[in-house]
Amino acid sequence: MSNPEAASSTTGRLDFIDSLRGFALFGVFWANLLIFSGIGYMSDEQRASSFPSSIDAIAYYLEHFLIEYKFMGLFSFLFGISFWLFLSRVRAREGAATGLFYRRIFWLFVIGAIHGWLFWCFDILRFYALWAILLPLFVRTPPRRLLCLALIAAILLPAVVSVLRIWMAAPEPATDFDAMALNAFSNGSYREFLIANWKYDWYLTLDIGQLGYQVAVFGRLLLGLYAARSLALGKLDRHRPMIGRVLIVGGLVGVLGNFLYAGNYLDGNSAPLSFLRRLLFESGRLGLTLFYAAALALLFLIPRWRRVIQLLAPVGKMALTCYLAQTAFGLWMFYYFAHGPGLMGKVGPALLALLAVLGFLVQIVCARAWLKRFRFGPAEWAWRSLTYWKTQPFRI
Repeated sequence: MSNPEAASSTTGRLDFIDSLRGFALFGVFWANLLIFSGIGYMSDEQRASSFPSSIDAIAYYLEHFLIEYKFMGLFSFLFGISFWLFLSRVRAREGAATGLFYRRIFWLFVIGAIHGWLFWCFDILRFYALWAILLPLFVRTPPRRLLCLALIAAILLPAVVSVLRIWMAAPEPATDFDAMALNAFSNGSYREFLIANWKYDWYLTLDIGQLGYQVAVFGRLLLGLYAARSLALGKLDRHRPMIGRVLIVGGLVGVLGNFLYAGNYLDGNSAPLSFLRRLLFESGRLGLTLFYAAALALLFLIPRWRRVIQLLAPVGKMALTCYLAQTAFGLWMFYYFAHGPGLMGKVGPALLALLAVLGFLVQIVCARAWLKRFRFGPAEWAWRSLTYWKTQPFRI
């Protein structure tokens, strides 16, 4: 059975969840900048040759240790929480909620498909929508079983997929997709960009390794659902001891797993080693994700820190708008067809880290200013209007 206090706390917006979502978007922005900039398409040798300074090497290592996969995991975790919050709010007002939820994720898939196929092949929204189809099946799953299923999907199944990838041993593709993408995105017209973006998107989608990533995302959705059902999210002080334990365990597991991941240890192609490597990597990624969530929760319980953390809430309330705006900025800044500075391949990891911080501060300022006049971000307003099939009030 779900916690009745958790359900009762979901009738309005939760400042902590909005703030945590804003924090997640900061990490997503930083991680995606490495792809927008072209570094994500470079080999280790190309990257070292283009950005040989030790500062860039340290910044790249820290991004992989602290950011890569952890914040997208946090975003996925929060999507699972948002699913439960949405159901609870709709049921409190209207009763039947599942049908409305499916309409909501249908439009999320449409937004994600447009975003992914026309602009950004690493879009995650459409995959959230596809996996979210399954979430209503777990609404009545006993919490302990739900937690076990979430951990299996988040950690164990990706390790199994790594073994299957070795056993299936698909031949190397004839096309070097990374080189194709780097060339088309840094030098091509929009038509050339679109062709390369489409090809790279299907290359990612059809790779069996992508299945492991997607299952891990689904595990985090389930973990978010478990947290929303089991905790009184509006009364975090009741869970302070448990949050402290998550902080310690998540931190220890996260440091170990990401030390191995960022240092590229346990290299090798044998099935047992591949299984162990992915098991440790996924444990570390999830551990650090939960460490971040727990750390922010404990700080949120301290009044003077709460005021600081709440500065992130406007970005969290406009998460879809900010996510899409980050893509627009990345395309303009780095891609040739966008007629911006065209900096793909010219900005190293250290400057990208600075750009992530400064760019996110701008997002905070813009989101705060926007929400003083409007109820929703523009993308949230459109999504909500399509979900209810009725134009929603926009201005405050």
